[in-house]
Amino acid sequence: MEIEVFTLADFAQDNNSKLTIVGTFDAIQARQFPVAHPACSIACRLRFGAKEAGEHDFRLRLIDAEGKELIQPVEGNISIGTPPNGQFSSVNIVINFNQLKFEKPGRYSFELYIDGDWTSGLPLFLNQVI
Repeated sequence: MEIEVFTLADFAQDNNSKLTIVGTFDAIQARQFPVAHPACSIACRLRFGAKEAGEHDFRLRLIDAEGKELIQPVEGNISIGTPPNGQFSSVNIVINFNQLKFEKPGRYSFELYIDGDWTSGLPLFLNQVI
């Protein structure tokens, strides 16, 4: 399995296996805390080889710098078919969030797990501005 795309964006959508991503970012500026970010999306495109066909679980966590979860992990299952002509199969995962609340400035991270194994991390910095 390969990760083609794993990003945080203002908006993402899966349109019949075409991944639309608008406004990727890795930092949020806020004047005061706690702060709620109105809306954002995690966009992920995974590529699986022929030997990886079958069922796979995924889990996405949002954690703070101490490893504390900010939200209930998002979990799901993806079914990968056998690709034609020995090629590969791709799957898009889009997860939309509304009103994500952050208590303090600092480093946060989205963590992606596939079949229980950590696959990738995506940092998010919350910065206080005056």
